[in-house]
Amino acid sequence: MATEKLSGQFSLSSVEQQRLMTKIAVLYHEEGLGQPEISRRLSLSQARVSRYLKQAVAEGIVRTTVVQPYGIYVGLEKALEEKYNLLEVVVAEHIEGTSLKNALGSAAATYLETTLSANDHIGLSSWSQTLLATVEAMRTRPRKVVKEVTQLIGGVGSPEAQMQASRLCSHLAELTSATPIYLAAPGVVATKSVKNAFMSDPAIVETFEAWKRITTLIVGIGTFPASPLLAASGNNLERSEEEQLKNDGAVGEICLRYFDKDGHAMNPVIEDRVIAIDTKSMRAAPRRIGVAGGASKLNAIRAAISGGWINVLITDSDVARLLLEPPRLKTK
Repeated sequence: MATEKLSGQFSLSSVEQQRLMTKIAVLYHEEGLGQPEISRRLSLSQARVSRYLKQAVAEGIVRTTVVQPYGIYVGLEKALEEKYNLLEVVVAEHIEGTSLKNALGSAAATYLETTLSANDHIGLSSWSQTLLATVEAMRTRPRKVVKEVTQLIGGVGSPEAQMQASRLCSHLAELTSATPIYLAAPGVVATKSVKNAFMSDPAIVETFEAWKRITTLIVGIGTFPASPLLAASGNNLERSEEEQLKNDGAVGEICLRYFDKDGHAMNPVIEDRVIAIDTKSMRAAPRRIGVAGGASKLNAIRAAISGGWINVLITDSDVARLLLEPPRLKTK
């Protein structure tokens, strides 16, 4: 597959390049945005925006209207951005019979490779198969890309799951030549007093301080009940806690911070035992990227974007279309 080598950027495949080129063309020619505004909105240099606009004309994407190549969903992305007041939406093409997590991971990897900057402090959640796929799909950058990659939720659990959680942070830090900051604690501990003991540890305190510096949050969006990876990690809720969350209407979580169908934070008793970034600190990050897809996560994704937990969404085309439809009311 043909690639383009960008100065100071990752190489983009022709399909990835077409998607970005098309999005810039739509914003400029159909939305009437100036190049400085497009540059700011997409976290790109103005010189690159200008070059892609010229290339879009040369390749026939811009004629009297913008012709969107097959598998590129700029119109769908724009509709979701407007409906949910999101900074950006990236819609991945998912071919039936192929891996959804790999499709999402590839789209997320390309987005990160394109938009991460040297001033970024990344906060990264654990226990997400999709984020694992994202990091695996990223390509090494020869120079320093971001300053820090910090874990957002305790990464201690069962040996296999713990290895995956640690690999997320370490591998992304390696790819971006960043300093990794780990959270060497379980995501859920036995009692509040145990949590307080962990929180007094100097290494844990260092991680808490790093959360205040985060500029870009990268998280999965969990369903309720828990995802298989989280459940396998050993960071489990008690049966009574699950029942209470169910009765209160929980539909999803990010870093074990639960929310209802409207995206309202629930603040259940379980949070007294959770060692993870708090809701206020999460929402303080200027860019909050959620990577999730699949029909089973529709309600959790809708709630997360409605409640402002994330402001950049990377999802698949089926979920993107469903998000534009009114929520379906359950009938008794």
